[in-house]
Amino acid sequence: MKNEEITAFSLRHNPFMMNDLEEALQNSMRRYSLRHLNFMEDISQEQISEALQKSMHVCRLAGVNSVQHFKKIYVYDPTVNTMHIDWRMTKKGLNLMVMQTSSMNERMARWLWELADL
Repeated sequence: MKNEEITAFSLRHNPFMMNDLEEALQNSMRRYSLRHLNFMEDISQEQISEALQKSMHVCRLAGVNSVQHFKKIYVYDPTVNTMHIDWRMTKKGLNLMVMQTSSMNERMARWLWELADL
């Protein structure tokens, strides 16, 4: 009679499985996009781009993989038949962007006040 062997399951044998699972988890955490910055009045695309770059730099300096908090996506607009770039972000990523902007108004001040309380 043959004895059955028990084989321990390890994700190390299939690294792609864990990467897919991690990506799905990270994707579920990226709930915000640039449209959530609509409370910031009179902010230019240059200011948004600069805040995004600064936020990613903060992540790198802090030893955090910025991909966990920021992911570039492409959005197609069928009304004008164009595609533009947007960013999906976690709550931390969005808050980092808000802190990195130089624009200040009443809504921005309230947002920063709420962030200070976290």
